[in-house]
Order: sequence, then structure tokens, then C-alpha cells
Amino acid sequence: MERLFLTNDSWNGFILRVALGLVMFFHGAQNLLGWFWGLGFEPAMAVLTAQLQLPKVVGVLIIMTQFFGGIGLMLGAYVRIAAVAVICVMLASLGLLNYGNGFLTTWSGKQLSPGLEFQLLAIAVAVAVMIWGAGRWSIDRALESPRSRISRERAAREAELTVQPPSHL
Repeated sequence: MERLFLTNDSWNGFILRVALGLVMFFHGAQNLLGWFWGLGFEPAMAVLTAQLQLPKVVGVLIIMTQFFGGIGLMLGAYVRIAAVAVICVMLASLGLLNYGNGFLTTWSGKQLSPGLEFQLLAIAVAVAVMIWGAGRWSIDRALESPRSRISRERAAREAELTVQPPSHL
């Protein structure tokens, strides 16, 4: 359980999780609440269940992952769990909606369709968040046990001491 919250004070995790969280939150708010010119819960569920033929529980999980996963990512709370959930939603989106449309999203020209680019980028960012953790200014960092933090900081100091540049440089 300790490894779930393990993170560092870097900007990497912070920037990536907030960016991904904002995007997911906006999509979730469209589908759950009808904000930002979205459909709202009932029409979004109709698209997911009737048009895409997903079970209701899967549709609810998709919408909740977008909304609450986005909030969790922005706050830095349980980011590894949120990142895994986002990856699952993006993989499902690739398979159900975007596969066969090509790489680029085009809203003008010969083929009007969403491509694979957004989902692939979201998956890559979510994987990076899983690896780095929540980073600076996160709830995960606050929940990290002092023992984990001390041992991680000690290992980083020892690594700095062992990696010395050659004296002739």
C-alpha cells in the first residue's frame, strides 16, 4: 500500500497529472453534469449503452472515471489508481470509437472523424503519471509515510555521492 503513494517533489508528476486531470474532468463534467456544452448523464448513458451497446455498469464507470478520476488527478489523490482507470477508458475508446479512423483527428477535409491521437497521448501521460507518481503539491505526497520518504531521500543522496563527474571535466 505504501508504494501506491510513493512520489517525489518533482514538477514532472505535477504538470502531467494536472494536465491530464483537467482534460478528463472536462469530459466527465460534460457527460455527468451536462456542463461545457455536454450531453449530461442520461443522454451520455444512452450513447454508451444503446449506440455502443455497453452494459450500464461500464457506462457509469466510464463517466465516473472521467469526472472523479480527473478530480483525483488534479488534486494528486490516488493518482496511480486514477491513471490505470484512465488508461482503461482510453483503450476502450480506441477500440470502440476511433479504431479504423486513422491517426489524426480531422474536422474538415475528406474524412470527418476522431483519430487515435488524443487517446494515445492520454495513455502516454497516464503511464508517465503511474511511473513518477503525483509529484509536487499532491495529496499522495502528504499521505506518503515518513519512513518511505526518508529512505527514498537517503537513496537519492547516496546516488548523488556515487555519481561524480570525472575531475578533468
